[in-house]
Amino acid sequence: MLQEQEKYFMEEQTDVVIIGGGLAGLSLAIQLKNKSANTRITVLEKASFPRPDAALKVGESTVEVGSHYFENILGLKNILDQEIRKLGLRFFFSHEANQDITQRTELGPSHFLTVWSYQLDRGRFENALAEYCEKLGIKLLSEARVVDFKLAPNDQLVNFEKAAKKHSLKAKWLVDASGRASLLKRKLALKKKLRHNINAAWFRIAAKINVDDWSQNAEWQQRNEHSRYLSTNHLYGKGYWTWLIPLSSGSTSIGIVADERFHSFKSINTFEKAREWLKKHEPQCSAMVEENLDCFQDFLALKQFSYSCKQLYSADGWCLTGDSGMFLDPLYSPGSDFIGMNNGFITDIISKSLAGQNISVEVKQHERTFRSIFAGFLPIYEDQYPTMANSKVMSSKFIWDIMMYWGGIGPLFFKQKLTDLKFMELVRPILSEFFILNVRLQKLFRDWAAIDDAQKHAGGFFLDYSEIPLLQQLNRNLLEFQEDEALLQQLRKNIKSAEELAAEIYLEALKYYPELKDENVDLSNSQAEHLKEFYDEFIVC
Repeated sequence: MLQEQEKYFMEEQTDVVIIGGGLAGLSLAIQLKNKSANTRITVLEKASFPRPDAALKVGESTVEVGSHYFENILGLKNILDQEIRKLGLRFFFSHEANQDITQRTELGPSHFLTVWSYQLDRGRFENALAEYCEKLGIKLLSEARVVDFKLAPNDQLVNFEKAAKKHSLKAKWLVDASGRASLLKRKLALKKKLRHNINAAWFRIAAKINVDDWSQNAEWQQRNEHSRYLSTNHLYGKGYWTWLIPLSSGSTSIGIVADERFHSFKSINTFEKAREWLKKHEPQCSAMVEENLDCFQDFLALKQFSYSCKQLYSADGWCLTGDSGMFLDPLYSPGSDFIGMNNGFITDIISKSLAGQNISVEVKQHERTFRSIFAGFLPIYEDQYPTMANSKVMSSKFIWDIMMYWGGIGPLFFKQKLTDLKFMELVRPILSEFFILNVRLQKLFRDWAAIDDAQKHAGGFFLDYSEIPLLQQLNRNLLEFQEDEALLQQLRKNIKSAEELAAEIYLEALKYYPELKDENVDLSNSQAEHLKEFYDEFIVC
C-alpha cells in the first residue's frame, strides 16, 4: 500500500469525505455543514455536473418525511419551489383488461392535505444542491473516480483520479454515498440479502403524460379538485405496480415494479420488453408511451431491488447512507425518508465525534433505531404484491399503512426526536406496540386477499382518503410543535387509534370471510368509526 501511495499526489486533510454526489451525499454534506460551519467536507462524484434534466435515477417522488427533511431541516424551500407540488399517492386497481381507467377503482386525494410533498426532477434538483454545497464552502469534486481507500480509526485515506491525475485525500470520517456501487459495503463484505424479491424497470419520456387525458368522461374528470397529473399515479395489478411521475422539466417518469414470482425480470429488462409488457398489462399507459416514442430519453432495469446491510455506522470513522446501505421498496416513495433519517443519525454521530465527544453509545443506538424502523416497514411490502389487484384489501391496507406512517414514525422525525437517545428509550415501548400490531394486520391483508376473489369486485369507485377525518388530523399533527411529554401523549393516543382502526378493518373482513377469525385479536373495546363512511360507500360492493 505504501508503494502504491507514492504514485498519488497528496492533498490537504479534510474532516469528512463523502463518496458520491447524488441525492444522499449532497444532502448529507449540507446537513453536516449546517450543523457546524467549520467542518471541512469534500464530496467526490464520478459523474459530471450539471446533470441532465430527468436524470436516470429513482427517488423522484417524495412523501412527508422526505419533503420535511429537504424543506425544513436542510432549508431548501427556495429550491423545492421550482419543483412540482405533489397531490399525494394515487392508485388505480385492475379491472378486467384495464382498457378503461374510469372503470378502475381509484384511491387518492381529491385535494391537498396540510403537509406538502414534492415531485423531484432529480437532474435539476441535484444541480441545485451542488450549487448550494459550493456556496456553503463544501468542496465538490466532480468527475472524480475513487480507485481505492484504506480504513483506520478516524484516519481514512481515499485515492481517486481526476483529470487524468491521481490524488489522495485523508479524512477523519468516510461516508459511502456511492449508491448501488456500494464501495464500502463491498470492501467490508457488509452485503445482506432480503427475502423481498422484486425487480424494477423504468424510463423517461420527454412529454407530459397525464392520466386525466385517458378518458373524456365528465363525471370522472370532475371528481378531483386538482389534476391527477400532480399525483404519483400507481397502476395496480396482480403481482405488480406501475408508476407515473411528472417532472418539472416536462418529462414523465414511468416505472414497472414486479414480484419475480408473477412477472419475471426477463419480461421487463429491456425497453422493448417493457413496452410489450405494458401493452399486455397496462394498455392505456402503453398507448401513451407508443404515441411518444420519439420523446424517449433513457431506460434502466434492476434485479432484486431490495437489500439490506450488516452495519451502517462505525465509531472507527465510517458510515453508509442512501442506496449504499439499505433499500426497501419504492411503492410509497420512502427513499428520501430513509435518506433523511439516515443522514440525521450520521450528522449526529460525526458532529459529536469532531467535537471530541465519545460516540460509542450514539453509534450503537442509532444503528438500532434505524434497523428497527427498516424492520418495521418491511412487513408493509414483503409478500404483499399478490394483493395488489384487490381493491378491497389494498384500500384498507393503504389507510392502515398511512396510520403507521403519520401516526408512528412521522411525528418522531418531524419533531427531530430520532437522535434524542433519552426520548427514544421512552418511546420504544410504543413503537413496539405499533410494530406488533402492524405485523398482525399485514398478515390479515395477505390472508384476506388469498381467499377474496378480486375479479368479482365492482369497479369505478372513487375512494377519497383526503376526506377521512382521522387521516386529516394525523397529517395536521405532524406540523404541531409539542414538548416531549405532549408528544409522548400524542403517540399513545395514536397507538390507541391504531388499535381501533385495526379492529374495524378486521371486523370488515370478517363480515365476508368468517374463516379469518383470529382468537388472539380482541375486538370488544372498539367503538371507533373512522372508516364507516369509507366502507359503506365504497368498499362494500
